Amino acid sequence: MLSLIRRFRSDERGATATEYAMLLVFIALAIAVGASALGTGINDLFAKVQTRLDAVNPPALPGP
Repeated sequence: MLSLIRRFRSDERGATATEYAMLLVFIALAIAVGASALGTGINDLFAKVQTRLDAVNPPALPGP
């Protein structure tokens, strides 16, 4: 039983998997934050475009 515990403590495969999982979580978090910031920027851009388009007065069409 003691040798099993020693072998379990010296096995570092789980530590490597944990490190990869943490790296994956940090990358996913960075992507989520970046996408949120990008989405906010695009939303602001479309709001500005809408404001400018609302201010445009098209010319009246000629009558029959």
